[in-house]
Amino acid sequence: MTTRMSSVWTWGVLLAILGRVDAADALTATARQILDAAGVKGGLIVHLGCGDGKLTAALRASDSFLVHGLDPDAKNVETARAHIRSLGLYGKVSVDQLRGNHLPYADNLVNLLVCEYARERVSESEMTRVLAPGGVALSVNPKSKIPNPKSVKPRPEGVDEWTHFLHDASGNPVAHDRVVGPPRHLQWTSDPPYTRSHEHTPSVAAVVSTDGRLFYIADEAPVSSMLRSAQWHLVARDAYNGVLLWKRPIAQWWPHICGWTQGPRQLQRKLVAVGKRVYVTLGFHAPLSALDAATGETLRVYDQTHGTEEVVWHKGTLLLVVRSVTPERVAELDKWVQLSKEKKSPLHSRETIEPLLKQFRGIEGKAEMAVLALEADTGRMLWKKAGADVDGLRPVSLRAIGDRVLLQKAQNVVSLDLKTGKEQWTAACAAPLRVVGDRAVVCADGKTVAAFSTETGEALWTQKPLLSDVRDAFLIRGSLWLGGFKPYSTGRQKHTGPAWGPYFVTQHDLATGAVLKEINPENPSHHHRCYANKATDRYIVGGRRGTEFIDIQTGEVFWHSWARGVCQYGVMPCNGLLYCPPHACGCYVTTKLSGFNALAGQRSEVRGQTSETGRLERGPAFSGISKLKSQISETGDWATYRHDAARSGATRSAVPVKLKAAWQTALSGNLTPPTVAGGKVFVASVDEHRVCALDADSGKAGWDFTAGGRVDSPPTVFGEQALFGCRDGH
Repeated sequence: MTTRMSSVWTWGVLLAILGRVDAADALTATARQILDAAGVKGGLIVHLGCGDGKLTAALRASDSFLVHGLDPDAKNVETARAHIRSLGLYGKVSVDQLRGNHLPYADNLVNLLVCEYARERVSESEMTRVLAPGGVALSVNPKSKIPNPKSVKPRPEGVDEWTHFLHDASGNPVAHDRVVGPPRHLQWTSDPPYTRSHEHTPSVAAVVSTDGRLFYIADEAPVSSMLRSAQWHLVARDAYNGVLLWKRPIAQWWPHICGWTQGPRQLQRKLVAVGKRVYVTLGFHAPLSALDAATGETLRVYDQTHGTEEVVWHKGTLLLVVRSVTPERVAELDKWVQLSKEKKSPLHSRETIEPLLKQFRGIEGKAEMAVLALEADTGRMLWKKAGADVDGLRPVSLRAIGDRVLLQKAQNVVSLDLKTGKEQWTAACAAPLRVVGDRAVVCADGKTVAAFSTETGEALWTQKPLLSDVRDAFLIRGSLWLGGFKPYSTGRQKHTGPAWGPYFVTQHDLATGAVLKEINPENPSHHHRCYANKATDRYIVGGRRGTEFIDIQTGEVFWHSWARGVCQYGVMPCNGLLYCPPHACGCYVTTKLSGFNALAGQRSEVRGQTSETGRLERGPAFSGISKLKSQISETGDWATYRHDAARSGATRSAVPVKLKAAWQTALSGNLTPPTVAGGKVFVASVDEHRVCALDADSGKAGWDFTAGGRVDSPPTVFGEQALFGCRDGH
């Protein structure tokens, strides 16, 4: 009898397990059917009407997704949260209560909106508002879970991409983007809050964007010490919400312990993204690779491209500057890698690094150079220029427009046929090549501004600039705009020089060079940032103090001292947003934004004031709170971050000199500093949206609470209340 009952029980357990497996497989299949129907491979998914959360969790088919469920029923929310937490997914998948008919998202944020029975609560216009350009909305049959035909939000007119370091193949750093404007909203923010060092190689380079995605190269090593080896990666994020899509390691890059202005500008040109493809060198000496923009998968490694240091894509053709990889180059880079690990390295001092840097550059300069043209899709070489044809090739001078390629070698600008490489014309000019347009090629420095016909190379005009230091050249709406500085002195040795003075802008007739307009902003003190500026068809986006939007029509300047770019690269205006990479600058530290930020201009729709009615939500414990006066002991408790409102970081409690572990409790996630009061330890798991209470004497779990978003601070204990803030607005 016992044996028979045991067998029945065993079969029952097995069938129950198999039933759960079948149910899980069915949910996985349903989620895959939805994702395939939507054609979305990463980003932010919103599940509207998430119910028990099981399909919500299944929609996170890979690490490229962040999933948020909404449901009007509070009981469903609790059930869904419990299920997701049981899978260890909470944070990457989360759920909140849908209140009213307004979706709690910024404009243009969501990649996929999956609608079930809560659809009738939210209007089509509201769903369209939150969808990112190219984002998909589809409804799901609540019984069969079969997705209905999808709707796709089109990319708005007047919004541009930024595919190259200087916008596109022409090197004209101007986005044809009418939506980018002075920042008024934070679209998204991501880590790291700041980069490794203000004095050394910038930790972010080569930011580009195409097809709703953002790509950049970053050193993700800890900021704790520059002696830590660099950890360079190619990183891909969604351009509209910042969700991490994928990243690829980069084996070796420019030495990270080197002066912040001493790295080659060509580093910014080793990454290009166009449509569904990313073209990049996954190492300082590496060949060029083509990657799938959605997944990061390698599609092709191009032959004869080891040592590629500049990449331009134009009309299906890859134009490359390649420096031969010699044994001397490899050995020298390896030497710098080893020197960067030494505690007393000559790389740490400007005086001792100079001869090493001179030697490094000398070895680089001895390597042979070549310019290659390849078919992007096949890798077939179209033509190659080497030897005398590229002697004196200037960095970052390779450009393309129409059916021609332009470059500058020594004191000559050369035009080549895009398909054959045949020389079309040569024009003598000592000033550096700055910008290329359909009508004119412009060279400029503090001594000369010269324009040549793009078609024939004929000199159009030459003049002495009004500026002693030309920082920028832009072709905007048929005019040439120059930005830079005039001589400036404070009468002291310190804080004297053009970059400490105002940033001036002049507009020139492209055909004649005649000055059409001058914009003379005030001098805000400090110096111009250590990067070139960008522009749109409406604004010059300057870096004089932070990020200044200079209206080219009115001359008005909109100052934003709290937003700035990373050294040597700057900011990027495209997709209707202003992208500000993280940096290590400490200027205006009390007001500056930290992290990688995407900023939006003024929204077209201005929402009315939020009603105060109903904003206070009374939970089940509200009526039980009686002690509104804090009972915290001044000597025994640590009830708020850094102990008290003065942030003293000090306590009167006696602490033994020799410490020993009393208890240890494992908690998952990114934890806040703890607070202690009333015999309990309080700590928050930031990314898991969770606040936990532990017994102070034993470490045993007391209670935990799941909030509606990321917890932004350690709990503060006041009376019988544990108070904290979270990113859902509460």
